[in-house]
Amino acid sequence: MEKTREFRAVADAMATIDFCMMQTAGEHGVNTRPMSNNGDVAYDGDNWFFARADSTKVQELARDDRVQLTFTDPAAPSFISVWGTGQVIDDAALKRRHWHAGLERWFQNGPEDPRVALIRVRAHRIQAWGRVGDCVLE
Repeated sequence: MEKTREFRAVADAMATIDFCMMQTAGEHGVNTRPMSNNGDVAYDGDNWFFARADSTKVQELARDDRVQLTFTDPAAPSFISVWGTGQVIDDAALKRRHWHAGLERWFQNGPEDPRVALIRVRAHRIQAWGRVGDCVLE
């Protein structure tokens, strides 16, 4: 994805929005849940999330890697929708790189715990509205 002025505006907006809604394709349709960027918001086209390795979202990504993320910042206002490919990454160094202390709230044993999964969502298409401008990035 080209790092245009519009892309930089989207990246800047994502730096102010911690939580998004992640949608994956489940057995009975679309499943949606809140996810945190975990304070890791130097956006370059990839979003990173931690999850339990035995979670439904991890199982769904193994069957169907399509993901949609929706971000909202009503104060700005900014609205961002990301369509991409989700992948579970089993790389201890990457887990440590994306880890921060606030995650211990959900994952008490740290990034080395094999029950902790790292999910990368690589954007294929981004649509944005509001402060970031109305744009579609592909």
